[in-house]
Amino acid sequence: MVAPIDERDEVLGFSQQERMERVLQMLETRDSLHVAELAKTFSVSEVTIRSDLASLANQGLVARVRGGVRPLKQGQEVGFDLRLRLEVDRKRAIARAAAALVGEGEAVALDASTTAYYLALELRTKRELVVVTNGLLVATALADAPGVTVLVTGGLLRLSAMSLVGDLGTDVLRTTRINKGFLGARGVSLERGLMDLNPDEVRIKQEMADACEEVYGIFDATKWHRSALLAFVPTEQLAGIITDSDAPAQEVEAWRGAGVQVVTADRGPSEPPPLRPRDLRRAVRNDELVG
Repeated sequence: MVAPIDERDEVLGFSQQERMERVLQMLETRDSLHVAELAKTFSVSEVTIRSDLASLANQGLVARVRGGVRPLKQGQEVGFDLRLRLEVDRKRAIARAAAALVGEGEAVALDASTTAYYLALELRTKRELVVVTNGLLVATALADAPGVTVLVTGGLLRLSAMSLVGDLGTDVLRTTRINKGFLGARGVSLERGLMDLNPDEVRIKQEMADACEEVYGIFDATKWHRSALLAFVPTEQLAGIITDSDAPAQEVEAWRGAGVQVVTADRGPSEPPPLRPRDLRRAVRNDELVG
């Protein structure tokens, strides 16, 4: 059972959610983190830190080890509905800024990233819009939008990402011309461009990018200091990047100097993440059990 949040934490400026997000960020560059170290870092008790780590482990975001936690092993992946609950305010701000770039009557591509899901919610009021996506939850977010036509690429279902990958999807994209593409990323660098981890996701992102007249990276400030195994869009192919206002100023200016438009969006009031994706993942699993 998760212990209640210590009231002293709010006085010190760190809520439980903020501590947990920082732990996840720290694990991007660390093999493990220990309770005593984290208690000192956040100026809270070890009991409070154990509660935080237990919550992260229960959500499938970290693996427990003796005295602390470690990142998930290679090949393990955090589920879409859990990732959707991280950096919510940043992703909503990015989504609003990206939606402002989409004109009515256009065709746009959205990948299966959580930021693309928030963008899909912002596009629901557009008219005569065509959205091409490999994300089932992205498609679901737009399914009943009256002015939006949704084209879902085919392929193999990846349950952890609720995405479709494989040759069927790439075949569709090779015969499609799209005005703008909005793609999430695990990491970014001027030398390598946008990067991600899963080879199947990277392949369909590449096909999406090749089908688009303009390609935009959509990712929050936490991705700027990360790297990943595979690059999928080189710097010279990017029309722009939409990120949040916490992105490192020096790197933002470097990208602008390379001729890439960078939009930094200010976060608005905190809002809870939508619950719909969890419901759909449960429905998919129930269908599998029945089948």
